[in-house]
Amino acid sequence: MRAHPVQIKARSFLADGEFQASITSLHPDPNGYILLPYVPPPDWQLDPRLWAIPIPEFLKAAQPHGSGYIFSGYLDGRFPQSAMNKFLIDARQLRRQWLERIPGWKDPVNVPQVGVTSASEEVPRPASRAFGKYGELWLASQLMRAGLQNVVLAQDRLRVDCVDLLLHDLSSSAVGGLVIHTSSVNARGIVQFRIRHDTFFVDPRLLVVVIPCRNDGDLDETAFVIPAADLPAVTSASLDRGDPGYQGSFRLSPLAEKMRPYAVPSKKLGAGVLERLFPGRLSDRAKPGA
Repeated sequence: MRAHPVQIKARSFLADGEFQASITSLHPDPNGYILLPYVPPPDWQLDPRLWAIPIPEFLKAAQPHGSGYIFSGYLDGRFPQSAMNKFLIDARQLRRQWLERIPGWKDPVNVPQVGVTSASEEVPRPASRAFGKYGELWLASQLMRAGLQNVVLAQDRLRVDCVDLLLHDLSSSAVGGLVIHTSSVNARGIVQFRIRHDTFFVDPRLLVVVIPCRNDGDLDETAFVIPAADLPAVTSASLDRGDPGYQGSFRLSPLAEKMRPYAVPSKKLGAGVLERLFPGRLSDRAKPGA
């Protein structure tokens, strides 16, 4: 969940060798960056150098202009006294000169240990993607209703981990992630879900949301919001065609004791998720159960 918003302002020309850019609608996120590349005609090839400036540093150097800022500088660093020269990087060295210098970027990912052995339970393959997407889209609509203009949802992202939905709280500049499982309820009232071990990690702002769905398509009146750190405690090790994972299985009625701390009324799920990810951001009226 180390997410860093980036705003890019490319220019196709220089004014007497000077790079000039106008940045508008800039949100002062302390973890964000401004990227300023030069892409000149006629070949439209990226110049070997560009700026990658932390937003707090950009705000110190740029000139306020209307509702935004004006930035100017020289890609050749001709003025050694310019504070922005230290943010000039080689476009071919983005990882080494920019990404790896971001605080915390190279810290190890917190992956919980699970013991998956040959005796681990073999489980059926998960429900279809269409069924899972139903729950994701429904939850996204509830989050938009609860967060309104203060929360931005991002769903179109590379699937290299377990995260289905990213939330960006504009009031605190914090980013949270959701692992969403739409789970059918079988004839015995049992809910099941499964998360692959090799894509899962633990972060204080990562939640697992389980949305039980009945055979008639209606959502159950109760959903479940589980902090990532708690997932191993409420699941068991499993194998799916040799692929290790966390297998969750619990009864809805009467509700399994282990799931009671994570139960949230479905009609309050959007507000409940936001309150758990970004404590204190919602008014008392919007909080679950209010």
